[in-house]
Amino acid sequence: MYNDTIKAENKIITKEDLTEIFQLMGETLKKYQKISIMEEQRNQMLDYNYKHYTFKDIGSKMSVDVNFYDNTEISFDNYDNFASIFYSRIEEIKSMYVRYYLSYEVVTPVPNKTRNYYSQSINMNITDSKIDIDVRLDSSDPKLNEIYELIKSKILNAPLKYDEIIKNKSKITNIVSLSNGLIPAIIISTLFLFIPGLNTFFLKGYITYPILCIILSYVVGSIIASSKLDKYYETIVPEKKYAGYDHNKGTSIYKDDIDKFVDTSEILIGKKINNLTNRQMIKKQYEKDKKYLSDKLVILGIISIIVIVVGLFM
Repeated sequence: MYNDTIKAENKIITKEDLTEIFQLMGETLKKYQKISIMEEQRNQMLDYNYKHYTFKDIGSKMSVDVNFYDNTEISFDNYDNFASIFYSRIEEIKSMYVRYYLSYEVVTPVPNKTRNYYSQSINMNITDSKIDIDVRLDSSDPKLNEIYELIKSKILNAPLKYDEIIKNKSKITNIVSLSNGLIPAIIISTLFLFIPGLNTFFLKGYITYPILCIILSYVVGSIIASSKLDKYYETIVPEKKYAGYDHNKGTSIYKDDIDKFVDTSEILIGKKINNLTNRQMIKKQYEKDKKYLSDKLVILGIISIIVIVVGLFM
């Protein structure tokens, strides 16, 4: 017998990962319960000394306690009933506690009559920020090893929570802001050229026009980028922690709590059900805006040259 505790830190565990684990648990339990029933029927007419069991069930079970955000709780004593709720109400689930165990006897007949008792278990405590797995397995009878290896594989190969989307948040936001704000900024800045007084300032300043465009692009683009990115970043960014006091500005300083962030995981249930999708949407938006940014900068360069040339002849 050996014990192990598996903790997922800085990982993203998807609902598909959990589904595959739960399904294997249910299938494995049903397989051995079926074997127990068949062997019981086969041994009914045999004398005690000649009975043979590879799996004589003694209360093997899968039970799950599910807590919801509305402060209700439902307990299940079999996989099928739990599965129907898990699939249909996963966005409402706050936490789950899974108790899974095989309790059984292995009996061999004469002349080497033996009767061995086994009890193996896998317990899982799951919230949207952690998944702790305690296992109690018997190395001499690997009936639960497939489930154990699947759990370890899912955690080992899960994508990192502290990924490029989080690490490069400032870069992504700036690129999206600049790309989305550049064309509106060019239009606004160009309109200024037709306002008496202002046009002389911009036309004679040479680089004043492109500088104004860049400044305006960040102002306008930040508003547009916020509407596009904030809803996706809302549930995936690290929490803030106090990082000191700025005496010059008279304000407290807060920064991302990265240590706490990487110490936990994202289990995609409940409020975090769409976190992986949100990351994909941020990446898609970033790659799209980055792709067209160079074209927009070329447009700005051409217009800036025209403005400078016009200014030279005024």
